[in-house]
Amino acid sequence: MKKLGEEKRYKHKLNMLEPGTKMLKCIGILSLIGILLYVFQFRIIAFCVWAVSGIIFAILLILLAIEAHQDNVMNEITMKENKKNGEN
Repeated sequence: MKKLGEEKRYKHKLNMLEPGTKMLKCIGILSLIGILLYVFQFRIIAFCVWAVSGIIFAILLILLAIEAHQDNVMNEITMKENKKNGEN
């Protein structure tokens, strides 16, 4: 297996600001649709819509965890480079 340098491993950083807000809007809309379906006695469909909303939320949490990990690693790389260059 080929080992990649830290710089190349994180060449493309995950940025979840814009996609995250779109996912939250989608979750909110699906939740409201689920509530309406539940109120109008379409309970099974409402539970399915809520399940999709929950899956999207779980995916968002996973992506945010990945982004946080990348941020930590990139900060460590920067700190090592700064120490190597004699910067504070």
